[in-house]
Amino acid sequence: MFAYDSDPICACSTPAGISGIAVIRVSGDGCAALADKCCKVLRSSDDSAKLSDLKGYTCAYGRIVNPQTGDTADEVIFTRFVNPHSYTGEDMLEISCHGSSAVKQEILRILGMCGIRLAYPGEFSRRAFINGKMSLASAEAVMDVINADSDRQLKAAGSLLSGALSDKITSLEDELYKAMAIIEMLVEFDHDDDDTEEELKDIGKVKKILEEQYKVLTELVDGYDKGRILSERMRVALIGLPNSGKSTLLNTLTGFDRAIVTEVAGTTRDTIEVALNVDGIPVTLIDTAGLRQTEDIVESIGIGRAMDAGRNADLVFYVISPDLSIEDAEDGIRELAEDIGGEYITAVFSKSDEGDNPCRSRIEEVLSDYGIDSFISVSAEEGINIDKLEDVIRDYYDSLGGRQEEGLLITNARHYSKLSKALSYLEMSYQAMSDMRGVEVCSSTLRSCLDEIGEVTGKTVSAQLADTIFSRFCIGK
Repeated sequence: MFAYDSDPICACSTPAGISGIAVIRVSGDGCAALADKCCKVLRSSDDSAKLSDLKGYTCAYGRIVNPQTGDTADEVIFTRFVNPHSYTGEDMLEISCHGSSAVKQEILRILGMCGIRLAYPGEFSRRAFINGKMSLASAEAVMDVINADSDRQLKAAGSLLSGALSDKITSLEDELYKAMAIIEMLVEFDHDDDDTEEELKDIGKVKKILEEQYKVLTELVDGYDKGRILSERMRVALIGLPNSGKSTLLNTLTGFDRAIVTEVAGTTRDTIEVALNVDGIPVTLIDTAGLRQTEDIVESIGIGRAMDAGRNADLVFYVISPDLSIEDAEDGIRELAEDIGGEYITAVFSKSDEGDNPCRSRIEEVLSDYGIDSFISVSAEEGINIDKLEDVIRDYYDSLGGRQEEGLLITNARHYSKLSKALSYLEMSYQAMSDMRGVEVCSSTLRSCLDEIGEVTGKTVSAQLADTIFSRFCIGK
C-alpha cells in the first residue's frame, strides 16, 4: 500500500505516447512556491513575475528551467488554481507543455528536483475525496468518464460524477436516520403488553419510512442490470455449425473484415471478440468455432470455448445456414438452450440471398420447444435485416431495469454489492418493525443498512478500502 501524505505531488494527466500538447498536474498547498524554483513566468495577465504571485484561475506563459544547469526544458502555459476551489481542494497548477515523451519526463524530473514528488495512482481524486470535493461514488465515476466509449456510457458516468447517485442516496439516508431516531426513542421505553396510542403512531411512521425507502433502494439495485452493460459491455455470441455464416455476419456487423471467411469447415478455431457500438450500447461481439464432432484437438478446444462463450453471453445469435438439417439444428442448440434459456437466443437464418432453408418451419417448431421464439432471416453479404439484429440488442437493453434518463444507473459492481446488502438489511428492519418485540432487531439491522450505504458515499468507508479503490485509478487522476 502506498504511503500517502500531504506533500505536493505531480503527474501527467494526458495519455502516454506522443501528442501535440500534454498537461502535467501539480497539487498541494505551497506547490506554487516550490515550482518557482524551476518555472519562469515570461508573460502574465497581471504582470506577476512568479507563479506564487499569479492570481488564481489565470494563465501565464513561461519556461521550465533546470534549476541546476539553467537549461530550458520547454516553453509552456501555466494555469493556477487556489484552494479550496480546485479539483483536489488544494492549491494546484497545470502545466501545458509539448507532448513528446522526453519533454514530459524531463518536466516531471525537474519538478521532483524542486521537492514535488510523483503522485500515486488516483491520488488527485483521493485528495478530492478527503477534502470533501466529491463523494466516493462521484470519485469512482471519474474512471467511468475516462473509459466511456459510447454516449450512453458517458451520460451514465457523467450523472454519477455530478453527484446524482450521491444526492439520491443522501436523501435516502436522511429518511432512514429519521426512522432511526424514532426507533431509538422506542427502545428506551419499557414496553407493556399493550402498546400506547403514541407508540403505535410512531411505529406507523417508521414502517412508512422504511417502506418508501425500500422502494427507492430497490429501484437503484434493479438498475445495475442495465448499468453493468454500460460498464462491462453487452456480450453477444455468434453460435452455429461450421460454414453457417457466423464470421461473415461478424464482419458485417462490425463494418470491417475482422474474421477470416472461407468455405473450409473449421476455419474459426478460437473465439474472436470485437467491440462495437449499437445506438450507444457498448457491445462485445464474439465469433466462435463451428459446433461439430471432431477429433482435431485444437478445434475441439475451440468448440469448448464456443460453448463457454454462449453460456457467458447476454445474448446468443444462433446462426442457421440454408442447408442445415432439422436434426443438426436441434443438436447444435440443445445444450446451450438448456443452460442459458431460449429467451436469450435468437435464431438467425443466414444467407437469405441464397434462398430459404427448406426445413425452416419445422426447425422453428423444434427450436420453440427449447423456448426460442425469435427468428430472423438475414443476408450478411447484402446487408439484409442486419438492422433487425441491432433491434434485438436494443430491445434486450431496454428490457433491463433502471432509468438512465434520470441518471440513476449503478454501473459499479462494488456499489451494487453494498446497496444489495443494504436492501436486505432494510427488509429485515421492516419485518422486525411489524412486531414491537422486534424494535431492537430493527435498530440493529437499520444501522447495518446505513453502514453499507455509507460505504458507497464514503461516510463509513475504511481508509484501507479507500486506498484500494483509488490505487486502481490512473496516475494522472
